[in-house]
Amino acid sequence: MAGLLVRPVVVLIATTPREEFLKTISLPSIVAQTHQPAAVVLVADQRPICLSDRQSLQTLLGNIPLVCLQNSYLPGAAGSWNTGIDYIAAHFAKAYIAILDDDDNWEPTHLSLCLAHSANGEADIVLSGIHVIKAGVIVATNIPKSLCVDDFLVGNPGWQGSNTFISCELADVVGGFTNGLVSCNDRDFAIRVLQLRPQVTYTCRATVSWQINHRRDSLSAVRSPQKLLGVSQFYRKHRHRMSEIQKEMFFNRIERLFQWSRAEIEDEVRNFHVAHSSIGHIGQCHSSPAQSTDYSNCLD
Repeated sequence: MAGLLVRPVVVLIATTPREEFLKTISLPSIVAQTHQPAAVVLVADQRPICLSDRQSLQTLLGNIPLVCLQNSYLPGAAGSWNTGIDYIAAHFAKAYIAILDDDDNWEPTHLSLCLAHSANGEADIVLSGIHVIKAGVIVATNIPKSLCVDDFLVGNPGWQGSNTFISCELADVVGGFTNGLVSCNDRDFAIRVLQLRPQVTYTCRATVSWQINHRRDSLSAVRSPQKLLGVSQFYRKHRHRMSEIQKEMFFNRIERLFQWSRAEIEDEVRNFHVAHSSIGHIGQCHSSPAQSTDYSNCLD
């Protein structure tokens, strides 16, 4: 029977793990959902989740099944998400995957609203709006209503990790996230997904709270070295798509938000090219699990 319950929803969380955020922010917002997910898949990156923490997290989730995995790809969010996508594709092939960062939260109607706008499960992607939260205060609200590839070359008009609601089939077909990409994972993923011309619908309501600058060493912190590496990786991969005007807008945005200049980014790209000039074109690395911390050969 066609209807809003045509597809199950599986929540995917990547974490280092940070139990304090899981227990106080992300998991409580999952429990509060008016539409309960079929499962929560939690992927730990830097160390396994110990048995006692698994038990306490499952207790917090109540009747929602919890699956705890260890990142089987290169370290980072992309590898953790890909590990989760692999598991969901194997066990919930027809599900929607709803990603939630461990320090973000959803309003109680988030999942039900995404399902209500999924065209009875026919939509490949359902995007909701995002409140940007800094120190407990909403500093911006992004509500996407129409997105294209060019939007993500310059910046991000409103598709972050925590409002990703995508069919498992599409996430698997696109190859998941770019393994080893330090930041800009959402933009890179959006570009590759939108190139496939999927059916995208929009809730036109902000039901996601994206927390920025929780810690001084966060990727969104000003002059974060990891942000420099991530935007340089992204620029190296996608600069061939950019016009000169788009390049200028890209660099201006990074300098305004993170205080990394065009010269610094281009130096990082040149240094990267010299250090790894023998690697050549590799492309996506989703299909090749690895434990190495060198992610230079995972970007085209």
